[in-house]
Amino acid sequence: PQTIPLNASPTVDVGIIPIEMTPSQELIDFNEAAGNLKDSESLSLNTFQIKPRILFIQGRNLDESGKADQWIFGINKGDINELRIYDSSGWTIIAWNNTISADEIDLDHIITPDNLFDQNTVKILKNSPSAIPAQRDIELKNGTYTVTMTSGSASEILRFNAITGAAIE
Repeated sequence: PQTIPLNASPTVDVGIIPIEMTPSQELIDFNEAAGNLKDSESLSLNTFQIKPRILFIQGRNLDESGKADQWIFGINKGDINELRIYDSSGWTIIAWNNTISADEIDLDHIITPDNLFDQNTVKILKNSPSAIPAQRDIELKNGTYTVTMTSGSASEILRFNAITGAAIE
């Protein structure tokens, strides 16, 4: 007969096989999100003919080329503020009760995030904390891009002029 030591646990094969998961969301170029912003107007919470004002833009989880999992546009339409979120499934509109105090963003007069990343590749990639692959987020507000790179508990913040793309020290 086989004996099992008192402090040993029997090995049980539960049939679990590790698999490699691939991200289900495709990354989105800023130009695609901005180009489709007009399409989100039909989903607006304020359907009156008030021109939407873009007061901030955020991109989440950017890759090295400046594409993101999602783009968030902070919109003001009269007395209503909205977050318009664009991702691989399309637009989501959320009422936002916070006051947005920021200058209006003219999409025709800013450097796009992909061009910002092209222009500042060394600075952005060099400053990414390197222990774990960094998550990069970007925000545009009041004429300044803020790029936040987080890896584990380390983070780095860089600022750039939204018109020229020049680093702000």
